[in-house]
Amino acid sequence: MKQRLSLMYLSFILIISSRESSSSIPSNSFIGIPPQDEDYFKREIIKCKNGSKKFTKAQLNDDFCDCPDGTDEPGTSACPLGKFYCKNIGHAPSFLYSSRVNDGICDCCDGSDEYDGKVKCPYTCHEAGKVAMESLKRKIEVYQEGVILRKVEIGLAKRAIARDKAELSGLKNEREVVEKVVHQLEGQVRKLEQEPQEKDDKMREARNEKVENEESGPDKNVDSQIEPMKASDVEKQGQAGESPSDQNEKDEHESSEGLSREELGRLVESRWTGKKSGEQGEETDPVKNDQEEGGPDAGFEESVADNSGRSSTAQYKIGVQDLKNSSDIATPSGKSWLDKIQETAQNFLQSVNLFSIPVANLDANKIRKEYNHYTAKLSDLESRISSLTEKLKFDFGKQNEFYLFYDRCFELKQDKYIYKVRPFRNATQEDGSSETQLG
Repeated sequence: MKQRLSLMYLSFILIISSRESSSSIPSNSFIGIPPQDEDYFKREIIKCKNGSKKFTKAQLNDDFCDCPDGTDEPGTSACPLGKFYCKNIGHAPSFLYSSRVNDGICDCCDGSDEYDGKVKCPYTCHEAGKVAMESLKRKIEVYQEGVILRKVEIGLAKRAIARDKAELSGLKNEREVVEKVVHQLEGQVRKLEQEPQEKDDKMREARNEKVENEESGPDKNVDSQIEPMKASDVEKQGQAGESPSDQNEKDEHESSEGLSREELGRLVESRWTGKKSGEQGEETDPVKNDQEEGGPDAGFEESVADNSGRSSTAQYKIGVQDLKNSSDIATPSGKSWLDKIQETAQNFLQSVNLFSIPVANLDANKIRKEYNHYTAKLSDLESRISSLTEKLKFDFGKQNEFYLFYDRCFELKQDKYIYKVRPFRNATQEDGSSETQLG
């Protein structure tokens, strides 16, 4: 009796389980399979897509997982890696994991994922299709606007590239010219840097010579000037057959007779300058002409006053007046009137400082200024050439449509931060006075 009851209970359980399993097995064995893959599953022996196993056509969608990749169970939830295909007629088809099949939730807009009948899914593919169509239209409009903008950017980029290449070529040619100018000016500047040392040496020698002359006194200067003249006179007298003493006595006697003090001074001057007294007589008296015309110091006084002021002019007039009033005639042992003129002229030139700004210094300053100008210009040219060369190396797209983006900056403010993107260069995040480099 007990055995009979046990057999009846087992048979009842088997009947119920068979009904439940049959309800989860789809009536269409190709459910959940994309249309393009249906031919793959029509063979009697089917391979798993990963090549690990094989299964028969009867094992397709039998609610038992035979392939690890879920190839044999696309329409059931038996394999965790299986993919169910939603046809979604009236809308876009889609895939979902087979674990969502017959889970009581409508995932496909056509309700094909809940085929066991436990849940009745509404057909919403037409409504979803309309929404998708509107979104697609907006995308198409944006795309068309982008196409127009892209054409404009391509045209502008072509002109900008041609302009930058022409500028780069011109800058390189200009750099060659400027480099030559800088090279020439650099040589002149080096030469100018060497000249001051040579001038200092010459000026030092001149000062030493002047000090030696001042220490030696006027007698030595007069004797040094007289000796060469005496030697030349002796030679001339020797050629004429007269002795130097006889000739000197004769000259002194002839020149001293019937001559005034000024004529006697001219006679002495003729011995110093080598001119004859007759020639001196024919010349116009410089002192007399000076008195008639205002003197040589009149015009000189005006030019000096323009450069150095009245004090230097007064000093010069005093020196010249002393010479005019001087009644001493030079002797071999005293200071001659020629020495007085030379000394007065030297003192005057030193006092007025006529050569305080030499022409050579003006030229040197101009050369240095030109050198600095062209050196700075060459530096600017090198910087611009490097910038353009670096810019032209980037890949700006197939038709260089992004070329103009190189010099642009795009900003976005998010809360307290400001994000700046400079294409092909860098990206930053600014927070008040601080800046963070993002790339």
